[in-house]
Amino acid sequence: MMRNCIVFALLVAMAAASQSYPGFYSKTADMEFLHKQKKIFDLLMYVDQNVLTDTEYFEFGRNFDIAANVDYFTNKEAVYDFLGYFKSGFLAKDALFTYYKQEHREEMMLLYRLFYFAKDFTTFYKTACWARIHINPGMFTAAFTTAVIYREDTKYIRLPAIYEIYPNLFFDAKVIRDAHRLKMTRGYGYHGYDHRMPFAKGSFENVESFYVYSNYTDVCINPTNALEYKLNYFTEDVGLNAFYYYFRMSFPFWMDSKDYDVPKSFRGDLYYFFHKQIMSRYYLERFSNELGEIEDFSWDSMSLPGFYSDVSFFNGVSMPRRDWWNVVPFYKYKYVEYIKQLETRILEAIDSGYFYDSMGKQISFYTPEGLNYLGNIIEGNCDSFNIKYYGAYDVLARDILGMNFDCKCKDYYVPSALQLFSTSMRDPAFYRLYDRILFFFHKYKSHLTRYTKTELEFPGVRFEGVEVDKLFTYFDKKEYFINNAVAVDSFKEGKSFSIKALQYNLNYKPFTYKFAVNSDKDTKAVMRVFLGPAVEGDKYDDYSYLLHYYQYFFMLDEFEVNLKSGINNFDRLSTDSFFFKGEYMTGDQFYKKVLNAIEGHAPFQYDNRMFGFPNHMMLPKGKVDGMRFKLFFYLGPYEEVKSFELPIFGNFKYYGKSFGFPLDRPMFPWFFKLDNCYFKDIFIYHLKDYDIKFSHQY
Repeated sequence: MMRNCIVFALLVAMAAASQSYPGFYSKTADMEFLHKQKKIFDLLMYVDQNVLTDTEYFEFGRNFDIAANVDYFTNKEAVYDFLGYFKSGFLAKDALFTYYKQEHREEMMLLYRLFYFAKDFTTFYKTACWARIHINPGMFTAAFTTAVIYREDTKYIRLPAIYEIYPNLFFDAKVIRDAHRLKMTRGYGYHGYDHRMPFAKGSFENVESFYVYSNYTDVCINPTNALEYKLNYFTEDVGLNAFYYYFRMSFPFWMDSKDYDVPKSFRGDLYYFFHKQIMSRYYLERFSNELGEIEDFSWDSMSLPGFYSDVSFFNGVSMPRRDWWNVVPFYKYKYVEYIKQLETRILEAIDSGYFYDSMGKQISFYTPEGLNYLGNIIEGNCDSFNIKYYGAYDVLARDILGMNFDCKCKDYYVPSALQLFSTSMRDPAFYRLYDRILFFFHKYKSHLTRYTKTELEFPGVRFEGVEVDKLFTYFDKKEYFINNAVAVDSFKEGKSFSIKALQYNLNYKPFTYKFAVNSDKDTKAVMRVFLGPAVEGDKYDDYSYLLHYYQYFFMLDEFEVNLKSGINNFDRLSTDSFFFKGEYMTGDQFYKKVLNAIEGHAPFQYDNRMFGFPNHMMLPKGKVDGMRFKLFFYLGPYEEVKSFELPIFGNFKYYGKSFGFPLDRPMFPWFFKLDNCYFKDIFIYHLKDYDIKFSHQY
C-alpha cells in the first residue's frame, strides 16, 4: 500500500510540474510559421536518404540552380566560394562528417554561409532542398541546423531533436537492428517483446506504433571498466547528450561574432559556465556511486579509462574504441608535444596576468572581461585574440584523447566519440579533459581577489530558515521517436508507422523550497541556490570543506525576490528554475500537432525556449538509505539586470555578477556566518524498487 502511495504521489507531482515552466513564453503560430515549421521538419526526416521522390523538397532541390539565382543572396561572394569548392569535390555522401576535421569544417562553413546569406525564406528553403539531395547528410544537418538557429526568418522554428535525426548516435546497434526488423516485418518477425498497437490517428491514417527496449552500455563489454560504467545512466542519458549538442551548436567555435549574431561579450563565460555546470553535476553522480574525484592524467604517460561503445555510425562503421591499456598512437606524438606547449603558454598567461594578441600587444587578463578572454582562448573559437599562438586547446585535446586513426583522406576519416557533440559525454575521457580545462579556470580565479565580507553581505536581510521537501529519485521510462534509424521506400511510407525506443532514465520527484527571510526594509533581492557534496565524519572543518569542495557545487536556481519589511515567507518549486527544461515532445506528436494546426483543427503554440538542462537530471541519484548533500542559499542585493536572448535557450537574465556567483571563487570560513547565506544538509533517497533494468534477453 505504501509503495502505491509513493508512486501515486510521484505521478501527481510530475503532472503538476509539467503544467508550467516559468522563464519563457509561448505564442500562437500563424499559417506562415506553420508552413515553415513543416518544411523544415520534413527536410530532416530520413536525412540519410536523398532519393525520397514523393517529397516537396525533392522537386525543389532537383530543379533549383544556385548559380542562376545568385542575385537572391545578400553575399554573392559566399555563393561563388561555395560553387567553386563544390565543383572541386565536397565530402562524399557516405563519409562521416565531424566539425573537428578541418576540411570537413571548412566545407560545412561554405554551405552554412550559403544558407545564412539567402535573401528570404523561399531562397533559403530552395537552397536547403538542393543541399538535402547533393550534400553529405552529416554536413547538411550541421550547416542547416546552425542556419535555422541564426536566421531571423526561422527564429523559434523547432528542429527534430538530434536523437531523432541520428538515433544511431544515441542508441546501441542492437536497438537499431531491432528497429530495422520491426519495420521490415511490421512486428510479426522474431521479437520476444512483439506487440502492435494503433497510434492516435488525427491527421495520420493507419499509423502503427512499435516499441524497442533500449539498454545502456553493458559492463560486460569490458569488465575492467566496471566502475566507469556505473555512471552510464548519466553519461549516456539521451536528454543530457542532446543538451550538450545544442549548447555547442548554439555557440559553435567555428563562427565569428563579427559576421554573425554570436553573443561575443560573454561567449567565453558561457563556455566556462556550461562546462562547469556539467562537471559539477557529474561529480555529484560520482559521489552517489562512491567513485570519488577524477584521477589526473599526464600527456607523457597517459592512462585513461577505456571507451567501449556499441554505437555505430549511419553507414555501419563502428565508433572507435580506446582500450583500457591505452597508449598514445605514434601518429599523434606531434600533437602531444604541441598541446604541452599550449598548456605552458596558457598557464604563463594566467600566472603573469596578461596575454598577447595577434599583433604582439599585451592585454591584461585580470579585468572584468578576463574570464571571457580565457574561455575564448581555451575553446579556440573565432573570437580568440591569438589563435596562432594559443591554438585551439579544446579541439586538439579531443583529437589526442579520442585515439582514432589520423586518416588524411577526408572521405575515410572516422571521428571518435569526442569529435561529435552528440556523443562526447559518453566517453570517460570527456570528463578528464574538462577537469583539466576547469583547472585552468580555477587557477585563474585563484589569482583574483577573494570576495570580501562587504561584497557578499546584505545588511538588514537574514535567513530565518529554509525547509525542503523530502527528496526522491527513481528510474522513469521515456519514449524516443527513432524512425530515422530505418530506411523507407517513400516519404509516405515513412509516415505510416512510428518506432520508439523505450529507455529508463534517472528522474526525481519535484519538490518545494519554503523560505523564511527577515528584512528591515522593502527591497528587491536575488536568490541563488546550489547543491553540493557533503563530507562524512570529521575529515574537514568548515573552512577546509569550502576550500576543497566549492568548485563541485551545482547551481540549481537563480530568481528575483521582492522582500517586504519584516518576516517574508515564500515558496519556490524546483520546476520553476530557468536552468532546466522539461520533456521534449516526441517528433511524431509534434508533427501531428503542426498538421492539425495547418488543417485548422487546433491552434499551435510555440516557445521562445526550446532546450535547457534536462529537468529529470536535476538531482543526483543518491542512495536507497539516503545520501547526504548540502544546499547553499545566497540572497544578494538586486542589481541592474541585462537580458539576452540566447539561441534555442531563450531569454537569459544577467544580474551583474559572474556566472555561479558567489561560489565562483574560493570561500572564506565566514561564509557560514553571513546572515544572507544559509547552508542546509539534505538527504536524497533513491527508490530502488522502481529501477527497471533490461537484460539482453527480452
